[in-house]
Amino acid sequence: MKQLLLGSVLGRYALSFRDTFDILHTAYFNPENIGTLANDQLASNLVTKLCQPNKTFIDVGAHIGSIISGVMDHDSSIKIIAIEAMPDKIRNLRRKFPSVEFHDCAVGETPGDVSFFVNKKLSGYSSLIKPEDNNRGEVSEIRVPLKKVDDLITSKDVDVIKIDVEGVELGVLRGAVNLLKNLRPVIMFESGPQSNDDLGYTKEAMHQFLTANDYVVLIPIRIAHNDPGLSENQFVEAHLYPRRTTNYFAVPKERRDEIRERVRSILKLSK
Repeated sequence: MKQLLLGSVLGRYALSFRDTFDILHTAYFNPENIGTLANDQLASNLVTKLCQPNKTFIDVGAHIGSIISGVMDHDSSIKIIAIEAMPDKIRNLRRKFPSVEFHDCAVGETPGDVSFFVNKKLSGYSSLIKPEDNNRGEVSEIRVPLKKVDDLITSKDVDVIKIDVEGVELGVLRGAVNLLKNLRPVIMFESGPQSNDDLGYTKEAMHQFLTANDYVVLIPIRIAHNDPGLSENQFVEAHLYPRRTTNYFAVPKERRDEIRERVRSILKLSK
């Protein structure tokens, strides 16, 4: 049902109502988490509007296509490339969005065939990460191809990348080093409280990777302001309960002023 509503007037009203309800509900029943929710809603709004006209947007972990729909609604001139590992989702996405370039695979740093763990109840939590023993009854294992973003993407005008792959975001970025170096896109990435030390995908490692590639890390409410970005310690601390956000933006240092002004325009903030 959610996917059927995407892109429709009814769907836009429904999503707006849901976001407003979630804010009010959280403010009343769980006020210490209101900042996290507000940042995450702002992140979803900004990422669909940041890409420049006639450039390319990459959606890694497309799920049911809500971000794809948001980008298309904002500016139909933007080319969208979407990556999704789950076979049933990719079939539905191709039917829903025939103009989008889809890749049915996982992405990471070491190409090959890999295990992918499908959450039967909450498919958005499916991941390359093997679940804890107490969750295995709700999860089925499938095999999927894993490729590097650098090997998949040939576009030379990538402006924005969104990554939501349930804990393996750093692997995606390590497989996209050439794209990041040459095209310098803005990145929105999910970073939840879990830490995947076995894979080397720690919070510290994520921040170090981005810093080494001349990116600054920002929480959504700070992009429109004169914020130099989170230090490594601040980034790690932001994951402690109650979290500051689930979604972060990584902005190339040389584009910081440009992106700040673009976000201020999106939010209609005074100069």
